[in-house]
Amino acid sequence: MYESTRQQSVEYIPAAKRNTLTVNEAWEEVFECQISKDKLYAEVRAKRIPHTRVGSKILFRRDTLLKWFHEQEVKNYCPADIESHS
Repeated sequence: MYESTRQQSVEYIPAAKRNTLTVNEAWEEVFECQISKDKLYAEVRAKRIPHTRVGSKILFRRDTLLKWFHEQEVKNYCPADIESHS
């Protein structure tokens, strides 16, 4: 009974407000479908994207993914490279 009520309450929270995301939600909302789901799964398998597993379920934290995404942007952006090509 509790699980059924809990499941209903979780479904009531709009996806944009939840911090825990499934693979599909992360792919749509954080990665905006700009990479393939196969690539997302490959990056998860290679442990290059922060995630957790609960049994066989892969879950992401929205705030952790957004922080990781920003770190990747900073890591891959080098103003000196741009200035040297001018």
